Amino acid sequence: MLRNYIKIAWKVLGRNKFFTFVSLFGISFTLAVLIVVISLLDNMLQPSYPEPDRDRTLYVNRVRMQNAEKTSTSISSAGFYFLNEYVKELKTPEKIGIISNGTTTNTFVKNRKLQLELKYTDDVIWEIYDHDFVEGKAYNAANIANNDYVAVITEETRDDYFGENQQVVGQTIVTDNTAYRVIGVVKNIPNMPPDPAADIFVPYNTSKLDLTQRQFLGGYTALLLAPTKDQMEEVQEEFQAMVSKIEVPADQHLSVLEAWAFSQKELISQLASRNADDNAVLIFFSILIGGMLLFMLLPTLNLVNINVSRIMERASEIGVRKAFGATSNTLAIQFIVENIILTLIGGLIGLGLAFLILQLIQNMNMLAYTQFTINLKVFLIAILLCVFFGFLSGVLPAIRMSRMQIVNAIKGEIK
Repeated sequence: MLRNYIKIAWKVLGRNKFFTFVSLFGISFTLAVLIVVISLLDNMLQPSYPEPDRDRTLYVNRVRMQNAEKTSTSISSAGFYFLNEYVKELKTPEKIGIISNGTTTNTFVKNRKLQLELKYTDDVIWEIYDHDFVEGKAYNAANIANNDYVAVITEETRDDYFGENQQVVGQTIVTDNTAYRVIGVVKNIPNMPPDPAADIFVPYNTSKLDLTQRQFLGGYTALLLAPTKDQMEEVQEEFQAMVSKIEVPADQHLSVLEAWAFSQKELISQLASRNADDNAVLIFFSILIGGMLLFMLLPTLNLVNINVSRIMERASEIGVRKAFGATSNTLAIQFIVENIILTLIGGLIGLGLAFLILQLIQNMNMLAYTQFTINLKVFLIAILLCVFFGFLSGVLPAIRMSRMQIVNAIKGEIK
């Protein structure tokens, strides 16, 4: 029976090529866009190079300070003093690392200027991140204690500054009028949120800023690695308890301190809320899913209209089949199967389009060194969407078709 349905569906698709083209275009384009969005979100949320433990990492990258009347507010990344003096004292996290926001520095080599993104870090950041070293190693606590001006650079920085595939450990790189001895070279880092990428990493104590100043606002982020994913909330609770006990001098203009330890989901949800609590995350992803469903609704309605038009074309066929004993359920199932086959074909085309779009994004270097793939989970979601499309857009026209009276159907009269 199913084989017959497939044969009939294939012949029906070729009967009116224009309707088939419009249907396939709507399905494939919609699914391609949805698959690209899902792939981007999946790439940001799932552990990937150089963050294998992203799913159990919290990020302290936002601090808000207000005056007592809460009429004046300042929000920025965290200050090094706040992270080093308070956040580093947390007991629940397995590891706590500190990394600065990127700073663009000018570097001159062979009469040309390079602009390198520089980040200051502590030694623990190399234990949380898992960079792939092609040469040398990371700096450690001893380098920081000795105030060594050492640096870890990326392959691209090595190639631009020293020449392609050179052995550069022990050589000197000068940026921002400061000389650093290269101690390690890592593979190029994807530029995806929460953005662990930089061109050159150096110890935090080589910064020209006075990091001993009692500042809660600044340009740094702390990474809190929870022992397990289940203990992330425990880390957040300890963090909030610590923040609530900090006494900012009342004589300061901004003396009310708020800070958050965000998971990766909460980082993304900051698009919807300044304070990424559970409700904000729920609201953000609800809006996102709702938007996707509305986006899916457009081709579904289009398919419903096209399918109704096809009923008018096939009225005589339906009447003849009913006259020879075909039941309403049989006709309805046949029409739904035909529609599901159509949407599956459109889904396969959509998968191909999505792959091409992701490759285009990757080749255009819009998100540097990021590898986009359509993994098994995304593929299964796409197939389920195809089945959902096919059923939803075919069930109403199928019911209408199956209920047609034999006499009216043979005459081609739709009632």
